[in-house]
Amino acid sequence: MLVRLFRSNQSGILLALLVLVPLLFLKHVQAPLPVSKQMMPAFGSLVALFGMASWVQGVVLMFTIVLVSVQLTSLVNDADLMDQRNHLPALLFPILLAAQSPPGSIGSALYGLPFLIGALHRSWSIKSGGAALGALFDAGFLIGVAAQFYMPYSFLVVVVWASVSVIRPFLWREYLVPLMGLAICFYLTWGMLFLTGHGDWEPLRTVVHVKPVTLIRSAGFHGMYFLLLTALFVFSLFGFARQYTKGVVREQNLRSAFIAFVVTMGVVIGLVSLLNGWYPSVLLAMPLALLFTFALLGKKRLWAAETAVFALLVLALWMQYGG
Repeated sequence: MLVRLFRSNQSGILLALLVLVPLLFLKHVQAPLPVSKQMMPAFGSLVALFGMASWVQGVVLMFTIVLVSVQLTSLVNDADLMDQRNHLPALLFPILLAAQSPPGSIGSALYGLPFLIGALHRSWSIKSGGAALGALFDAGFLIGVAAQFYMPYSFLVVVVWASVSVIRPFLWREYLVPLMGLAICFYLTWGMLFLTGHGDWEPLRTVVHVKPVTLIRSAGFHGMYFLLLTALFVFSLFGFARQYTKGVVREQNLRSAFIAFVVTMGVVIGLVSLLNGWYPSVLLAMPLALLFTFALLGKKRLWAAETAVFALLVLALWMQYGG
């Protein structure tokens, strides 16, 4: 039922997020926010905002999840990343995030995600001909803004370079402009901090975080979740390969850029895990929401897709309310 509804191109189905997201993240409203002594400035400002009232954190968190879900749908449809317009990423993202995020474990990485998706949108909007410098500068600057919430996002300027390399012929300035946008964002942030008496900002120290104290589910839960993710991952690869081979050149270029994004996110997860021994769940939930959409678009065995999503939803509810 859920897959059938979100596979459609009817944008009204996104209103279901107003029910789904509160259902999955209600326990996060009163949960303590995972913070550390070293924070990026934008997230530090957000933490100060959360201190205004106990309910602010939960409202902002749910609003951000809804916003990211809608942005993901817009991203895949506007870029023609898939051969069928759909709203499945908006369904998958909150479910995958809830299945990996016990109450009190969602931190700064989520709040930089809207700007990161905006950067991807600008990067994948460029064409093989015509001007692209404005879009590439915007992409670099938006990555810089995302990094003001979560520093490792700055590494994703590599995705912009990869997108340029597969979409357009080589021009060295088109690789320099995104880096300039990123650098200007950091320079402006440093300037504001310096003028307000916080000139000792050390952004690299914010990468190291202590793992938040969260609820640990049973080995049975993790086993079922791992098996389900593995099955969806395998079918997603087949679905992606099928759409890649039959796509025209522009579609193949964009899907190559998507591969670069998924691989880069995997590298970020690996590096963050190496430093901290864990990684924010949003770093995995976001690319998987896009990748798993390829597995759910097949016209055959719709019952299997419905069963997989229902099982994910049950596991997400188990993670949130399992006691």
